[in-house]
Amino acid sequence: MSSQRYDKIILILVVCTSLFLSLLSFALWPVFLIQLRYLWSLSNVEIGLISGSYFIGYVIATPILVGLTDKFDAKWIFILGCFGAALGNLGFVFLVDEFWEAIFFWTLVGAGLAGTYMPGLQILNSRLNNYDRISAVPWYTSCFGLGTGGSYFAMGLMLANFDYRTAALLSTFALLISIVTILLCVNSKPMKAKIGSVVRHPFDFRPVFKKRKSMSYILAYGAHTYELFAYRSWSVALFFFLGNNGTKSLTIEKITIIISLIMWTGMIASVLGAKLAQKYNRHNILASIGLSTFFIAIIGAIFANVALSLAIAILWFYNFFIMLDSGALTAGAVESSDPDNRGAVLAVHSMVGFTGGALGGPLIGMILDFFGGESLLFAWQVSLTTMGLGSLVVFLIQIRFRSKLDRLN
Repeated sequence: MSSQRYDKIILILVVCTSLFLSLLSFALWPVFLIQLRYLWSLSNVEIGLISGSYFIGYVIATPILVGLTDKFDAKWIFILGCFGAALGNLGFVFLVDEFWEAIFFWTLVGAGLAGTYMPGLQILNSRLNNYDRISAVPWYTSCFGLGTGGSYFAMGLMLANFDYRTAALLSTFALLISIVTILLCVNSKPMKAKIGSVVRHPFDFRPVFKKRKSMSYILAYGAHTYELFAYRSWSVALFFFLGNNGTKSLTIEKITIIISLIMWTGMIASVLGAKLAQKYNRHNILASIGLSTFFIAIIGAIFANVALSLAIAILWFYNFFIMLDSGALTAGAVESSDPDNRGAVLAVHSMVGFTGGALGGPLIGMILDFFGGESLLFAWQVSLTTMGLGSLVVFLIQIRFRSKLDRLN
């Protein structure tokens, strides 16, 4: 192996590891909501609003932090994002003990993610060639699933043995390690404008909306993220209901271990979907995945009341299919962008995507309350079907864009 190839692999491992560590707090609220909902007397709508505030923070911060990666080295944006998330976690350590405080500091943690997720990808984009860049995208995006799965596992252990303040403190230490890792292991890279290129204002995203091919992936990513984070925000509560609705019961430790494994297999799905999209027609692959995932969501809703092991298997399969198009959509956005506006494309990609994520949690909370609460099977069946609508939208967007290409040809 050449030294240049070795350096690229080390770079990818360092950035992916730093992303993994920065995500430790991701499941802090989804796991501890089972305990805090009673401690703070929260309704399902309020739980959903706290869940959604994470993604609202992400959406608000993204145009600033990701947009700046076209002008400044993404390494420093990543470090800034870690600091922001650390401050949010410290708020949970020392201050948070009611609804509005949780909203504020969970929003801050989400804003921190805006400084790490896509800027981390930009660290790789600015240091890899075109082929290595497209190949690295699914591995990097799948590490998001690996990190969130690790977070569910760690937070489940913390819930069983400690309180949410200790869990937030642990997350803060992980973020500090991530900062040190990026600071010491990633060389700084000054941003240089190409001769003859038009300098875009870092907050001018209008050119992105004119790129139809990029928007076909960006809009689909919004629908995908709505479904993905609706599922992740409520997965612990859903499995808790299923595991305690019949003769068998599941402890919270078992639930978080199962969810962690589900998230980790999602990493395999993300890479697999990206490879299929790279080898075959990307729009056809994404359309097929979207329609299949929608039907699996309906199957999951119908069979939610069967044997516990079968219900878990179907929901595991459902998450696998949700994740199949994750890396493929982001790789499509990267591939359809130009080097001079790649940060802008990823900023819009993230804003639209996590706007969907911000809507997912509150919407499912409203549905649960409207249909009788989280203790009723029918409320969860409607919720699962509503989640699956995200994949149906992905299917419709890809079919529409593919038909436009066919007419042009």
